[in-house]
Amino acid sequence: MNIVQLSLFAVAGVLLAIVVKKERPEYGILLSMVVCVCIFFSVAGRLSILTESVNRLRELAAMDKGYFRTILKMIGITYVAQFAVNLCKDAGYATIAAQIEMFSKLSILLLALPVIEAFLDLILTVAA
Repeated sequence: MNIVQLSLFAVAGVLLAIVVKKERPEYGILLSMVVCVCIFFSVAGRLSILTESVNRLRELAAMDKGYFRTILKMIGITYVAQFAVNLCKDAGYATIAAQIEMFSKLSILLLALPVIEAFLDLILTVAA
């Protein structure tokens, strides 16, 4: 699915959700969540292209495979968390959305610590 098709699908879903929401608000929210999940899985299908590109970059940079895997995990956490946060906010649960944001930020920080440590070791080695 290309961006034009994806956008048309999203706009059609939003318009339908607006119409349904007038009569049955719970169905409007449910419909918007279904549209979001469909878009999410459409995007997730393209992750193999991203993985291949990152592997080529890793080979060019001659870096440890673990660092790139960590960066991919960070990107994944960011996208999944943002998806969940938006769904919670649309459903009216901003407090839960804030908790998801906090947890995702902490998860990314924990993943980043070994990379930051290796970077500082590299700087200290080059400076010495």
